Amino acid sequence: MVILVLTLLLFGCPVPAIVMAFKIDERTLADWLDKAGEHAQRVQEHLVCQGQLDLGQVQADELWCRTQRGVMWLATAMSVASRLLIWGKVASGRTDEMVGEVVQHVHRAARLQSPILWATDGFSAWKTQILRFFRSTVQNGRRGRPRLVEWAELHIVQVVKRTYGERIERRLAFGDLFEALHLIAVTQGKRGTVNTAFIERLNATLRTWMPALTRRSRHAGSDQRRLEHQFFLTVAAYNFVRPHRSLRIQVDGRWVERTPGMAAGLTEHPWTIEELLRFRVPSAQKAA
Repeated sequence: MVILVLTLLLFGCPVPAIVMAFKIDERTLADWLDKAGEHAQRVQEHLVCQGQLDLGQVQADELWCRTQRGVMWLATAMSVASRLLIWGKVASGRTDEMVGEVVQHVHRAARLQSPILWATDGFSAWKTQILRFFRSTVQNGRRGRPRLVEWAELHIVQVVKRTYGERIERRLAFGDLFEALHLIAVTQGKRGTVNTAFIERLNATLRTWMPALTRRSRHAGSDQRRLEHQFFLTVAAYNFVRPHRSLRIQVDGRWVERTPGMAAGLTEHPWTIEELLRFRVPSAQKAA
């Protein structure tokens, strides 16, 4: 029953409908969601944030939602090539700390010094936090703290939407334009361009799966903690459970469906909700 109920919640079934159908108290349902969300967050960190991914192009964005305690912001980042949703953070404001936590987890996921292109909107916190975390120490043989230098293959582009004239400005914020365009061609194809279309499409998917994120909805989130738990449960299902149509490949004349986790090399098959809930995170990772 727990697996069935959480599956319905994941794909947008209203809580009142589940309560009436299964005769479950709303507090019990909320408790199941909290525990599953905490577990999903540990699974996400254990599998994704281990410094083993060649991310290529990463797109990041923020979206807002209404909760019973006011407006909340959600920052997200994804890898374009695999469609893998790397991390997200819910906060009460559109702050540097919110963006910093997302960038830090992307840094933990990326292979050291691997080429990476960030595509963001015009929010200045993204560039600030990216340059803060994507640095390595340079030993010069002198006493004192070693110097920190940005990754040689780090590039940042920004897509700024102007309110007047519906003008969109695309600009290089850091790095080399030629290398940035090369990474775009590798991850998006030859017709790719500087954009944040992939993360915006992902945000639309999140709004479909999480009613609290819908711009006009009566399903307001209860609070920041519960909204974050539901978000990470949705992230785990998006990455490991539901195949993504654009990721399918042809093997021996037949199409093979793949999840973002499969495209990123983190798993070999689409998971079930039961596999996700029963996945054992090593104790050291769980304690962290």
